[in-house]
Amino acid sequence: MVASQHRFWRGVRNYVIGFIVTVLVLALAVVGFVALHNDRAADKTAAQQKKLAPFYVAPAGWQAAALGTVFRSEPVGGVPGHATGRRILYRSARADGSPSVSGGLVFVPSNSAPAGGRPVLAWAHGTAGMGDECAQSRRPDVEASIPGLANFLAAGWAVVATDYSGLGTAGTLQYLVGQAAARDVLYSVRAARTMPGVDASTRVALWGHSQGGASVLWTEQLARRLAPELQIVAAAAAAPAAELAILMQHQWNTVGGSLIATEALVGWPAAYPDLDVAPLWNRDAGNYRTIANKCIVAGLIDLEVRHLLGSKPIMKVNPLTLPAWHTVVTANTAPLPLSAPTYIAQGLDDPLVLPGSTATYVRDACAAGANVTANFIGDLGHMKAGFTAAPIVFTWLQQRFAGVPATSTCGTQLPVAPLGL
Repeated sequence: MVASQHRFWRGVRNYVIGFIVTVLVLALAVVGFVALHNDRAADKTAAQQKKLAPFYVAPAGWQAAALGTVFRSEPVGGVPGHATGRRILYRSARADGSPSVSGGLVFVPSNSAPAGGRPVLAWAHGTAGMGDECAQSRRPDVEASIPGLANFLAAGWAVVATDYSGLGTAGTLQYLVGQAAARDVLYSVRAARTMPGVDASTRVALWGHSQGGASVLWTEQLARRLAPELQIVAAAAAAPAAELAILMQHQWNTVGGSLIATEALVGWPAAYPDLDVAPLWNRDAGNYRTIANKCIVAGLIDLEVRHLLGSKPIMKVNPLTLPAWHTVVTANTAPLPLSAPTYIAQGLDDPLVLPGSTATYVRDACAAGANVTANFIGDLGHMKAGFTAAPIVFTWLQQRFAGVPATSTCGTQLPVAPLGL
């Protein structure tokens, strides 16, 4: 009996060892397949970007062109039915007003424009990564990251979407610098208005998510000064990165905060050359420029893996503790007052743009006399906030274009407490 038990357990051991070896072999095969697939995908992406690269090179003497000048345009595919789309390269400006060039997209419905021209929807995208291939107009599925695009076009609106200067074009993206983003958005509208067949009116609605939500709030505030010919009818922002100081205070040492940090460490010194990265950058956490150049999903995966392996955050101290960085963070917090009716959507399960930070912005905007419609949505995280809010935003913006007064939610109790520093 003892011998039979010995043979039994030896058989079990051999089976377990064989099973583990099989799993390891299969795992190595999967890793090899994924690596090969990723290499092939990377090669394909590199080939696509090489083919696109000449389009994004500005012509000689571009700096002297008027703001909003379209240097180049070409058709793009994959556009929702009964519409056309074009990739554009246009003249914009940096935060300090110095010349820049940006890529972008313009979509036009196939139906005839009404008297006075088409209403315009200007889209501002969220954090995408800083590599050339991350630019919205350089993607093979150019329309995929514009929530509500099919509805906007079906309503007869022209839609324009900036890449932001330095994302896919020469120079460095001035990430989360409000003055730069507002110029890119406004001059993309000006560019669309110069294009034959767009028939764009001066009536503009703004729509953005995350980084783009903050861009929209800055654009709304600066429009009268930078593009006085445009009438901003309304603005809508989903999960806007509006209260930067509050977000930095609570997120600087998280994985999500590290993702934002990689781009901030690249983009803010591009706008503020005197900023010193050395006191912030934790060198043991990896090269922030390398991570920043990855598109957002790849960047998040990289940082999450590093976190699981015990890596420290990208920033070694809270940037608000450094006077120069505190000044820049505060200067790029979304401004008040707001000059047009504004819709703000925020998920209550958002781990990146904290609901309490948006509640703080809504509270302060209401106190400043803004006409704000705030919608806090349960069971909604960050990445899908724009697509979840888009149908509501579509209805709300139709009413604003039709001249229906917006009903403010100011004076109602917020479902989440405002967050402080």
